[in-house]
Amino acid sequence: MWGPFLGFAGTASLRLIWSAAAIGIWLMSRPGGWAVVVVAILVGLKLVPEP
Repeated sequence: MWGPFLGFAGTASLRLIWSAAAIGIWLMSRPGGWAVVVVAILVGLKLVPEP
């Protein structure tokens, strides 16, 4: 019952990770893009709930 759902969720999450990595690499190659990547990482860490 859960097999197709987990397979779809795994595929979607893997595609999201690869897309984020591609955008990050593209931004790093642009002038000033490293700053955008750093700010995005810091905002992402701030939004993660603390235990």
